[in-house]
Amino acid sequence: MGPHAVYQDDNARPHRARVVNDFLQQSGVNRMEWPACSPDLNPIENLWDQLDRKVRSNHPPPRNVQHLYQMLQAEWQALPQRIFTTLVNSMRTRGVECQNSQGGYTHY
Repeated sequence: MGPHAVYQDDNARPHRARVVNDFLQQSGVNRMEWPACSPDLNPIENLWDQLDRKVRSNHPPPRNVQHLYQMLQAEWQALPQRIFTTLVNSMRTRGVECQNSQGGYTHY
């Protein structure tokens, strides 16, 4: 990622756990300050949802972490390009909606 990379999370409890904070600090990872309850406009959340749905619907539950990893990789490779294109093209609308709601709730 490089020496100037900055980690951004959404302030979810798992991302802010002491063990995570300790790991990031020990690893020298810079973390972006992000206000609690801020709009989550990152389209990766939509991709995670797509992957979750695919893994749950197309396969029996994974046998272990390695099997889950393999299933996620296979489903990621199978995602149609149109999903990525749609998400990239939605960024302007996401920003406008966020601005219009003055940083409040958006349907994203």
